[in-house]
Amino acid sequence: MSGAPGGEGRMRVRVRLFAVLRERAGGEWVELDLSPGATVADAIRALSRDERLRELLERLPVRMAVNRDYADDQTRLAPDDELALIPPLSGGSPAARAPRARIREEPLSLAALLERIGDPAAGAIVLFQGVTREIPSLDYEAYVEMARERIERILADCVEAHELTAAAAEHRVGSVPLGEPSVIVAVSAPHREQAFAAAREAIDRIKAEAPIWKREIGASADGPWVPGVEPPVGAPAPGSAGAGELTHVDGEGRARMVDVGAKQPSERVARARARVRMSPGSARAVRDEDGPKGEVIGVARLAGIQAAKQTGMLIPLAHPLPLTYADVAASVDADRGLVELTSEVRTVARTGVEMEAMTACAVAALTVYDMVKGLERGIVLEQVALLEKRGGRSDYRRHPD
Repeated sequence: MSGAPGGEGRMRVRVRLFAVLRERAGGEWVELDLSPGATVADAIRALSRDERLRELLERLPVRMAVNRDYADDQTRLAPDDELALIPPLSGGSPAARAPRARIREEPLSLAALLERIGDPAAGAIVLFQGVTREIPSLDYEAYVEMARERIERILADCVEAHELTAAAAEHRVGSVPLGEPSVIVAVSAPHREQAFAAAREAIDRIKAEAPIWKREIGASADGPWVPGVEPPVGAPAPGSAGAGELTHVDGEGRARMVDVGAKQPSERVARARARVRMSPGSARAVRDEDGPKGEVIGVARLAGIQAAKQTGMLIPLAHPLPLTYADVAASVDADRGLVELTSEVRTVARTGVEMEAMTACAVAALTVYDMVKGLERGIVLEQVALLEKRGGRSDYRRHPD
């Protein structure tokens, strides 16, 4: 077992193999003897010395999963870790209820998924079915435990990013005949824009992140494994592009600015909010323009507008954008000791202005602190949040709070 010693001063680990790797090795598991403190990179190097796998690993991009999560090369290993070597995945290209994912050999149940996501608050339900086409059947293999957990995480990200009421997915393993679905994604949301965007993101990420492989079965029962994409190092953030890639990192792992030149310019709008907490006395001074440095709100508003225009200089990977509008509004609740700053920014461009809107209200909030610190040092900037964005691939609106 993986916890067994591998000799004096060594540790023994077991690595699970799938699809073409499993076939080439002639079994599902490979045991390795590694030095204590070995990393994922050390384990992959050891596997590359295996004559059965050497040629394949020289040309095949792989990732190591450690305890059912994708790990980078520097992750340290322990004898009782659950390890799996993940080849390219077959599907991809270079207040809600808890989401549910199922991996099953039986035909998928559309009715069960619909029942799962139904909700009185949902004004839109979107279903996606991936169906076998053109060939007699596809044969799917999966790292079932990790695939289920990964799909549930993807669905949870989509629920949060798109404010869904529910999300569920099923993926089939084994033989899937022509015309039958191999994967179904079902989401429900208050509005159709949210549902469409979430369903698209969910299926794109499932195909790019879930450790599932497929083989085309034609006249021969021993057809080829379908080429796929390199597994990701980690999961994309909520609301990401859904391609399973770190879009701000180049092929050598260095931060880079995303090339948006191929996108068409369109109107982009974003609104954000910052909250500044202080004593009721300090808040009354802000409201009454009686602070030690004079008018607070007017100066903070100008600072926020100026910051929005300079976002490309302040945030390293943000694109400099020609803004068509930027403003910051403020409200003061003296009894609660709360100053709330709300920004709105607009442009016609190839990328959005979320960062400009959040930078505007963040700098406005810092300016409030600077203007009032002569009265009170315990002021707290307790929130900077995106309220809304419109334009581009999808829209977003934050729930009221």
